[in-house]
Amino acid sequence: MKLRFIHTADLHLGSAVPAGAGADPRLKEQLENSIDRAVEHMIQDAAALQVDFLIIAGDLFDQENRSLKHQIFLKQQFEMLKQQNIKVYLIYGNHDPVDRRYAPSGWPDNVHVFDTEPEVKVFHKHGTPAAHLYGCSYKGKTQHNVASEFVKQPGASFHIGLLHGEEEKNGTHSYAPFLKEELEAKRFDYWALGHIHTRQFLSERISYPGNIQGRHRNETGEKGYSLVELDEDDAAVTFCPVSQVVFAALEISIEDCTGFDDLTDKVLRDISERTFTGASGLWLDITLTGKGMLSDYLEEEREALQDALNRIGEAERPFFYVYRMEDATMADLQQEELEKENHFLGDVARAAAELKQDPKQLENAWSVLYQPTGPGMYLSSGGEEETKEVLEDAERLLWQLWGKETADED
Repeated sequence: MKLRFIHTADLHLGSAVPAGAGADPRLKEQLENSIDRAVEHMIQDAAALQVDFLIIAGDLFDQENRSLKHQIFLKQQFEMLKQQNIKVYLIYGNHDPVDRRYAPSGWPDNVHVFDTEPEVKVFHKHGTPAAHLYGCSYKGKTQHNVASEFVKQPGASFHIGLLHGEEEKNGTHSYAPFLKEELEAKRFDYWALGHIHTRQFLSERISYPGNIQGRHRNETGEKGYSLVELDEDDAAVTFCPVSQVVFAALEISIEDCTGFDDLTDKVLRDISERTFTGASGLWLDITLTGKGMLSDYLEEEREALQDALNRIGEAERPFFYVYRMEDATMADLQQEELEKENHFLGDVARAAAELKQDPKQLENAWSVLYQPTGPGMYLSSGGEEETKEVLEDAERLLWQLWGKETADED
């Protein structure tokens, strides 16, 4: 006996995908419709691959009130699967809990929705019970261990769990928390997880497919679904990209650039080296880094550079659009020169250099900010990466101030 099915989650239909005020209307429309197009692509794949069924592990809709427009859209997609004799098994998650008020709209009879109490649904293949699917939909915010209530039932070749939640770590309060070891102990053939938007495997048979389409700068890279193939001995999980627009973050150094033509060419080379299957466009967050002569001009010319790149990007296929460009460069000066200066900026530069050489001293200095009686009352705790970023930002500001000071003297 073999099974082939699609595992997806976190469609977030109806989610706002902001394009930015300056985006070309045609590109803006592609971004705003990207989730719908990704879902359509997945449904077409399901029919072409003749999968046994489709699993959606929660958060079909982004809002609790589920827009009627997207309920109708999804119903049409499910009806296409019905024509191919493909079933759908789904649970609702924290974004679309069943106990909220929304315009009612039914599903075709090939769609099986899990109740708010754990239950088992049976998938038959060639007249035999091929799989037991275990799951439950959520009512509001769920902080108890739902998976602990799933009990393996005899009588099927395969056992598949649907779970919308996150792994409990270090006693933190997670949404529908579970322990990986607990899932493994149930000896299911596969756990179809949802809720985490990054594609990841907790083990060979326990995985998140991630969300189907990136929606902002924190959801970068290709998105899609998992194609799962099970037999008596093995579980094969293949990532299938369907995202129509890919959010990507680029870091471009100015250090070897003698003019803006060099910098533009460097950005275009980086973009051309990125290949994304089937995507119609790239939505780019570019950070300019390094030390160089161009740093002195970027404060005034960064916006013009961004506009020039976007004019090029509109004509490319796939298109690209730079929705954010950050200047994290420093002037082409020697740090040693600043550290030798006998003034306040020189003192601060020397202190920064010492902190960079001694992580423990940096940690102690940083912890002062988080004293409960001081600024820490209003700050969230910073990790190692945030500490490093703040120090680098401060160093960059020093370079800019010193660069302006020396320029004024000239």
